[in-house]
Amino acid sequence: MVTLGTAFEDLDNELESMLDMVSEALDLLEKNKKDEAMEVLADLEDALLDFLDYEEVEEEEAAAVAEQPKKAAAPKKPAAKAAPKKAAPAKKPAAKPKKK
Repeated sequence: MVTLGTAFEDLDNELESMLDMVSEALDLLEKNKKDEAMEVLADLEDALLDFLDYEEVEEEEAAAVAEQPKKAAAPKKPAAKAAPKKAAPAKKPAAKPKKK
């Protein structure tokens, strides 16, 4: 069983590794080594896709999946009375990250 601390540590390590790849690509670009930087960025893309558990799909495959008919949902029974909708609570603005 994986503890929460271990899971966070693994995430931290993976993200740190990806950040290192970004730094390496930037360094290569500064040294006018565009081809090498592109390779590092391609590796970073693969790492991010793996991290997010995404799969690359060819455009033709994506179009075929999009064209498949969706299953018809069972018709919903009309409600006896429509309840008045409540206003959503106002969201608090996100806290700005502290600069180091």
